[in-house]
Amino acid sequence: MGFTPQQIDEMSLWQYFSALNGYLAAHTPKDAKKLSAREADELWEWVLDMDAPPRVLTTQVYFWGENGPVPAGTVEFESE
Repeated sequence: MGFTPQQIDEMSLWQYFSALNGYLAAHTPKDAKKLSAREADELWEWVLDMDAPPRVLTTQVYFWGENGPVPAGTVEFESE
């Protein structure tokens, strides 16, 4: 939002949350991309499709090095 930590420390909760709400209102797109009813139905059918082959999900894993997180590889999960 552009405030320094010192300015935030001097604010009341009301002042901070008023500024936050104003910032969010000014920076949130009015035409936010939402799913259409058809897209939502298709997504829900896909989630409930019990005859679908298992889905493979992949995620990056890390270990904590002396300077922060370091990529350590990927892990795959098979969902049913």
